[in-house]
Amino acid sequence: MKKLNLGCGLKPFEDYVNVDMVKRKGVDVVHNLEKFPYPFKNNEFDEVYMDNVLEHLEDIIKVMEELHRISKPNAIIKIIVPHYSSCMALGHITHKRCFSSGTFNNFEPDNWEKYSKAEFKILKNKLIWLDCRDWFFIKPLKFLIDRLINIKPFLSERFFCYLLGGFDHIYYELKVIKKESQIND
Repeated sequence: MKKLNLGCGLKPFEDYVNVDMVKRKGVDVVHNLEKFPYPFKNNEFDEVYMDNVLEHLEDIIKVMEELHRISKPNAIIKIIVPHYSSCMALGHITHKRCFSSGTFNNFEPDNWEKYSKAEFKILKNKLIWLDCRDWFFIKPLKFLIDRLINIKPFLSERFFCYLLGGFDHIYYELKVIKKESQIND
């Protein structure tokens, strides 16, 4: 199983191909993710992981098309990004966008509004409240709120996110959907 950690920064993983735009310990491939195509073959990876990377990139559709190209059919793409209600969503000078629970809906196979031929099935779409706070007294409350807000993420965004002080992140898991012609390219 071949795995890719795109934009690994200071968190390279063992058993992954670690990519970052800066050469440092643990980085296997130095590449700017704004430059296309990525230096990988078609249908090469079984899993792609991106933790707080997409919000720094200009052309999300092109990035998703590249992830689709370099991933095998049924590969899993794991993405963590800031939620639009997070105080850091646009609070970091290099963040170009923020995300909602519906951001990747246009890549679903049955979606009526498409901007790309790349298709992904959304397997998970999880809102994360107070992601970076691990205070002992807030853990039970965080556990409860994370469970409640993920019963219906869209409704939680619509009616509760600002009452709760916003959501820090969203975790997505997407499955790569490929037609036969995309597999043999």
